[in-house]
Amino acid sequence: MAIPSGEAHDPIVSVEWLQRHIGDDQIRVIDVRPSDAYAAGHLPSAILTDLNALRMPDSSAATIERFTWLLTAELRRLGVRPGEWVIFYEDFSGALAPRGVWLLDLAGHGGGAMLDGGFSAWEAAGGPIEHRSVEPKPSDFTPELDLGRLATADTLLRAIDGHGEVIPVDARAVGEYVAGTIPGAIHVDWREHLQEDGTFRDLTELAALYGEAGLTPGTAAIVAPFCGSGFRAANSYVVLKALGFPSVANYAPSWGEWGRRRDLPVAVPAR
Repeated sequence: MAIPSGEAHDPIVSVEWLQRHIGDDQIRVIDVRPSDAYAAGHLPSAILTDLNALRMPDSSAATIERFTWLLTAELRRLGVRPGEWVIFYEDFSGALAPRGVWLLDLAGHGGGAMLDGGFSAWEAAGGPIEHRSVEPKPSDFTPELDLGRLATADTLLRAIDGHGEVIPVDARAVGEYVAGTIPGAIHVDWREHLQEDGTFRDLTELAALYGEAGLTPGTAAIVAPFCGSGFRAANSYVVLKALGFPSVANYAPSWGEWGRRRDLPVAVPAR
């Protein structure tokens, strides 16, 4: 679908970029912080949403169908329309704003991005802040699901059995990783993406981080980040997308499903 012209679309935008474009007709800004933080002050025209409500506990067809229904309802409530550039933000470059980017990709919209550094970076740069609640005009947006953006337990299991090429990326903390992970997973803690101020490290540094783990954008494999419930993995999803990996799919049910199912193999890395 079309996105605002004039600059290359990227899943991460800077405060400086958004300051120049926040008033544009095709820019929609979404605040994913708690409601009390939103009430205390938010970006101009920002609309509040609770992405924590959009969870995928397993990768069954019935769960995906219900998830799609909930996603459609929320995107319509937010007034999301084809062709817009939808910018998500939280307090820093965390795990909720990139979840929004992934959700729009899954919905076939393709125009999602997250604000680097979030509200903290916006405020530090002297960006204008509003306090009035913004009620969007609902839309009739209908997702055209891009299931290539969603990794499932079956997808990963088939790859482990040699039917397809998928590289799992464990975005969890090292303690979680060494307690058990998906066989063949590469471990890159999502927090290594960030600088001390909560903004992303330079893309060249991030490319080196993944290169040291054995992963480069030249891979033809599907790269599937996961965590506990698919939120931290969304940060990895956005970084991998920004680095130019051609096929990235969030395993949204993540370890919450894999670690619970007795029929799925678990690898215990050497300490």
